[in-house]
Amino acid sequence: MWQLVVIIFSPPEYLAVGPISAFDELIKRPDYFASNTWVTLQEALAGFALGTALGILCGAVLHYSPTVRSFLYPALIAIDTIPKVALAPLFIVWFGFGFESKAFVAMAIAFFPLVINTYDGLSSVPHELQELARINKASPWKKMTKIDFIYAIPSIFSGAKISISLAVGGAVVGEFIAGSKGLGYVILLANSQVDLPSMFAAFIVLAAIALALFFIVDFAGRKLVPWKNHAK
Repeated sequence: MWQLVVIIFSPPEYLAVGPISAFDELIKRPDYFASNTWVTLQEALAGFALGTALGILCGAVLHYSPTVRSFLYPALIAIDTIPKVALAPLFIVWFGFGFESKAFVAMAIAFFPLVINTYDGLSSVPHELQELARINKASPWKKMTKIDFIYAIPSIFSGAKISISLAVGGAVVGEFIAGSKGLGYVILLANSQVDLPSMFAAFIVLAAIALALFFIVDFAGRKLVPWKNHAK
């Protein structure tokens, strides 16, 4: 449909190009797009890994510590309302213009879905299972590992599927602010040169990366949570 619209209306190349032009650009410069894709992928995966670890830890702290939750949860909600683009310059001040700043921008965006989903998953353990743990005199550690987190895993993976796509966007945001390589830099450079084929080619690669990572996380979730699929 996209290609048909371009063919029918024939807009100038500085306004719109079709997917064929974008794919032609990918074929003409495979090394250029591959090297920049690898940079963005590394930043996104690093941010996702950090965001997942911190998000699960923070979600667990919110669940198990009402005192911390009373002041930390509202603070997290307030921080989450701040557009992450506004936070990107702060990470660049703290971590410089290299890989770390882009990874931390990706982490900041990927972090919040994991916090909320981990907290909601741990908080939704059925009362019957909690009573079972109490009757069997399970220690807090055993209750957490054998019941709470097992029950929360589906929610955690739901958050991870959201976070992995957001992490790719976060890496690109960091590259927009201060990047000399990566797909975000490719888009900015193409924009300055009014090179729409390169810009759309970068969009296609970004969409492909996000989709591939989403399905990898989804596959891992289905393998690690087989009882959920069985229940369906």
